[in-house]
Amino acid sequence: MFELYTEQARRALFFARYEAFQLGSAFVETEHVLLGLLREEQSAIARVLATSRLSIEEVRREVEARTARRAVASESADVPFSDETRKVLEYSAQEADRLLHDHVGTEHLLLGLLREDRGVAAIILNEHGLRLAAVRDRIVAMLGSAPIARMPFPFARRAAGGARALHVQPSRRERGEGPLVVSAPHRVSADGFTLRELVAWAYRADVRHVELPADLDDRERYDARLDLPAPQSWPAIDRLIQDGLESHFGVTVTRETRRIDAFVLTAREGPSPGLRRADQGSGGGETTTYAAFSTVAFDAFAGEPPPGMSAWHDRLHSFGPILLTGTTMKEFAESLEEFVGRPVIDETGLAGTYDIEVRGEMEGLDEVRQALLEQLSLDLARTQREASLLAVRRTSRTDPTAGR
Repeated sequence: MFELYTEQARRALFFARYEAFQLGSAFVETEHVLLGLLREEQSAIARVLATSRLSIEEVRREVEARTARRAVASESADVPFSDETRKVLEYSAQEADRLLHDHVGTEHLLLGLLREDRGVAAIILNEHGLRLAAVRDRIVAMLGSAPIARMPFPFARRAAGGARALHVQPSRRERGEGPLVVSAPHRVSADGFTLRELVAWAYRADVRHVELPADLDDRERYDARLDLPAPQSWPAIDRLIQDGLESHFGVTVTRETRRIDAFVLTAREGPSPGLRRADQGSGGGETTTYAAFSTVAFDAFAGEPPPGMSAWHDRLHSFGPILLTGTTMKEFAESLEEFVGRPVIDETGLAGTYDIEVRGEMEGLDEVRQALLEQLSLDLARTQREASLLAVRRTSRTDPTAGR
């Protein structure tokens, strides 16, 4: 299987075995693979790891603190990969397939480590602010203009001919039933979606960042389904769905930069009683809690705001209390977007992960801002910023209901 690996990826795995030898481990664990990656200072992911201020010396200290040290193993011993590391290798191949790369490189190994979230490597990477989705996006951006070595890659599945067109019809889901998505390499469906939601789903964007012509923004709900004759890579599936939506509705979808209303989140005094670094724990002990959102309770208007309520009162009726553990400030800002109905930009300058607690139930935007300021020393202010939007434009007078 390693004939598909780049030279740097093979070296990283060689050094992973060496690290396992030195630490007396019976298996090559995920943390040893991370140490091997850190030795590859000229690899594609060096810049990603550099932003988190990870050094091989610091990671080795963290690994030694988390694992029992044994006598150095004989280099003649055969140290196999652990079950978790084997999963990392499987995930790495899947990530290469997903990105349509004809090789497995250090960038795919890093994504594999982050996907195996039970491993020590993922825990260390998360502690330093690295998250799977953000790292994947950055790798795609970095390699988008860089030459990529091409090698025969049997499991890099390209979009095959003969795929059926996307089928769209009025939704059959009962009123009150939420949207339903089914995703598999051979079949994808989205039921109970508005056109705005379908576009956001197809282009992996926030629904608030989709701009529709007024005559298409009718809130009618649709069921969309794509059946494939053979498993496809996810980028190929995305392209088929996007082409199908544009063809069915007679539109084009383009990314445009606009100046939009938004909020900016800033920190006045740094950490506060309600905003604690996740590694502080209680009682002076070390915490290993990395859960996402524990409890968030809110109640938003399902339809249009009552008469007389301004748009900036947002749909927001009440929500709270909030209790988050092991979250970054960027993730917290994104969670606030659900309630204020506008993008929230993190400009707190607070790195790492935090435990966040906001007590009480808040009604309306003013109470939310006051609670954030008083309990977290965070200021949520209105602003305008340049943002990327998905602009939907008609290319024909195609009737979406035709041919049903």
